[in-house]
Amino acid sequence: MRARCPSATRAAAQIPTAVCAAWAQLAPDEFPGLAVDDDAWLRCTIGLAQFFEACRLQREQGPCALPSKAADSVWHVWLRTDPAGLDAWQQRHFGQAVQHREAEALGAPLDGCLARTWAGACRSEGGSPVARRLPLLFALDGLMCVPTGWAYGHEGGAIVHRPIDGAGRASGDAVPHAALGVSSLAALGLLSAAEVAAMRRPDDGGSGGWAGTSSSDGGAASCDGGSPGCSCGGSGCGGGS
Repeated sequence: MRARCPSATRAAAQIPTAVCAAWAQLAPDEFPGLAVDDDAWLRCTIGLAQFFEACRLQREQGPCALPSKAADSVWHVWLRTDPAGLDAWQQRHFGQAVQHREAEALGAPLDGCLARTWAGACRSEGGSPVARRLPLLFALDGLMCVPTGWAYGHEGGAIVHRPIDGAGRASGDAVPHAALGVSSLAALGLLSAAEVAAMRRPDDGGSGGWAGTSSSDGGAASCDGGSPGCSCGGSGCGGGS
């Protein structure tokens, strides 16, 4: 896990031990069922640091939205106990202090915010947003079985999530995220020219067809039904207010 996103791992290692102690004590009250052992702390802090790294990488594109309640648990506790220290840590490692905002205050459509997070998280791991591998930040809640979190995965060629119930099980209907599909990522300017060219269908005759999810309707993240990104997002990565 540490090797997937070295920059996030280095930043997470510099979080003060006092924050860890406060998180272990306070986080279970707000996030019932969340594990607070050493392994959980490592995962949650690297996930949060990866989100801030994604915000840094997408600063010129617009705001990002946080798709993990596990990562959010650290953010909430740190804001509550030492906001000045949190800002200083962000400035030191990411060159900006991303403000914790509700989805409606991001100043941009939530599906686009989630797509920017996806692109930034993939690139923070040295990968491409069009690859099928889930970045740690998007896999985190499912890996930790976080009650009321979001379990992401690939189904039928699309990236989807299923809500995690109070017992830590992914349940309910899969919610597709068309904004994380190739066409939507390209339309948002989140792909390089080489990635765009590589993802054209070999038999499309140059007509601009795409491999992968292309619809922009029906799969965007929203605040209905517990969709990811509703609890908070970052305005500091550009364009948010």
